[in-house]
Amino acid sequence: MIPQTRLRFAVLIPLLFPPLLSTFASAEPKIHVVVSVDWEGRDITPENIAAMKAFRTDFPGIPLQMFLNAAYFTKVGANPKQIVEAMNSVLAPGDEKGLHIHGWKSLIEASGVKFRSEPAFRGPIDMSKCVPDCGHDVNITAYSEAELRKVIAFSLKTLEKNGMGRAKTFRAGAWQADKKVLRALAAEGIVLDDSATDAEFLKERWGKTLLYPVTKKIWPDTVAASQPYWIDLGQGHKIQELPNNGCLADYVSGESILKSFQANRDLFKKDPSKDVYLSIGFHQETAVKFLPNLRKGIELIRAEAAAQNLPVDFTVPSKQGLKI
Repeated sequence: MIPQTRLRFAVLIPLLFPPLLSTFASAEPKIHVVVSVDWEGRDITPENIAAMKAFRTDFPGIPLQMFLNAAYFTKVGANPKQIVEAMNSVLAPGDEKGLHIHGWKSLIEASGVKFRSEPAFRGPIDMSKCVPDCGHDVNITAYSEAELRKVIAFSLKTLEKNGMGRAKTFRAGAWQADKKVLRALAAEGIVLDDSATDAEFLKERWGKTLLYPVTKKIWPDTVAASQPYWIDLGQGHKIQELPNNGCLADYVSGESILKSFQANRDLFKKDPSKDVYLSIGFHQETAVKFLPNLRKGIELIRAEAAAQNLPVDFTVPSKQGLKI
């Protein structure tokens, strides 16, 4: 049961945060490109941090929407000081610090919830090999709304305790945010979800696993030009959705990123009086391998924007008026 204080907060969300069309608004309508980073909670290696630092050096004007994971802090032998130093080494003024959750065993149990080993994207987990941790590919939709609230609340407090502030935005691990997840998020003060994506981006790599069909079922209507909207959670509650409509660099090439941009460009040209949003990004854990795809995509976007004199900026949701 949701405490009355939480219910009151959920009821107030629509009052505290204006309707989406005015929340996501700028003085002059533009094509806004949001670059996000999913911190998976597996590990933080010097190689990936170095790749991120190089990206920040080469693209200094691009703020990042950092979806941070509390699971780094819950693993056996975790060193909070080193974890915070690594995170801070690639954070910059203007970045937005959100929340990312995968079903890691250490995180789930630290939240006071019993770990569930299935359903998992790659099939059943061999618990005898769950060292030092496992559960990354367990759908968080496996947990009840009450259990999810515990994991979300614990994650928020852990990140805040370690100097990362109180997250107000969220992306689910593997984009698995059904209505149950979204209700738990809203009850814990999250006001914007970024989990919607076009499952077709994932079909080549994940088509023979649970990830692809589950994502497609949750987000059946999301395409490259999908724009921010409200999701009705029932009983007068709702949450904002900013689709990850360009997906992440692990699954798309630079040319594919440009194609997603062009879909949003065409949408903007149809009605230049309205802002248009493209959400792209990468994973911290695979930055070395896949950041080149994102780099190329950004360069192609900038070249096309210059050639066509398009009003494009790189931003994060909080810079567009979201009070987070």
